[in-house]
Amino acid sequence: MHSKINTKDIKDISKIKKETEIIIKKAGEILLSYFGNSLSKKNKAGAGFVTEADLASEQFLIKNLLQVLPETSIYAEESGVQDNHSDYCWVIDPLDGTTNFAHGIPYFCISVALTHNNIPLLGFVYNPLLDEMFFAHKDNGAFLNNSPITISNLKSLEDSFLAVCIPYPSAGTGRGEYYERFAKSIMDIMQKSFSFRHCGAAALDLAYTAAGRFDAMFFEDMCWWDFAAGKLLIKEAGGISTDFQNNPIGPKSRTFIGANKQIHAKLLDIFKNIQ
Repeated sequence: MHSKINTKDIKDISKIKKETEIIIKKAGEILLSYFGNSLSKKNKAGAGFVTEADLASEQFLIKNLLQVLPETSIYAEESGVQDNHSDYCWVIDPLDGTTNFAHGIPYFCISVALTHNNIPLLGFVYNPLLDEMFFAHKDNGAFLNNSPITISNLKSLEDSFLAVCIPYPSAGTGRGEYYERFAKSIMDIMQKSFSFRHCGAAALDLAYTAAGRFDAMFFEDMCWWDFAAGKLLIKEAGGISTDFQNNPIGPKSRTFIGANKQIHAKLLDIFKNIQ
């Protein structure tokens, strides 16, 4: 039984962290019980598909996170907004990397953030296959399984190892000319960097960037649940993140660059003409 914490006692971060990590790890066990099995799929307009694994994980997370902080609102990928008239909100992606997951590719995660007035206070990204819990606490650092992590200190784009997340072909509107420019920008980055990967799980890419495994990460046409936790991880690991126009990242952002100051500036220069 989870102990209930009123939002007026939100300063009890250690207790919230402990309870939340237990819940996320149990959701990870749910995902692993489905992984490698044949799954039914339901298409989502412009966003790939959803499986019973996504839904089971999300239902478990919502139910149990609301037991920890019963007054909070919910913003979850599959069920949308549950407005409980609170400044605090759980932002949930119950299975980031659904396509990978459904095809038996071992690169996926759970992403959960607790926000206050749309500012992430706590961020969790969990890889259940490796039992790796990435955690960030606003103004208090970023961690992997309770050990501090820091973003890459590489200054040269030419030597950088980057992650990119490309949207589904049917996502967004007005793709044509815009996506042609985006593709050209990727080609430009390919020629100016050491190497990059498109792994298929943006939240895990962001966590890996915070931990210095990637030197930077960029994407477009993503949603708040994809990067609310990852944004905080990168910040608390010593990095910066903006959209392609150098605007602060928030719930309505659709493009993202996360890196250290030097690499961020060089990527921003490449993307500055993307509209």
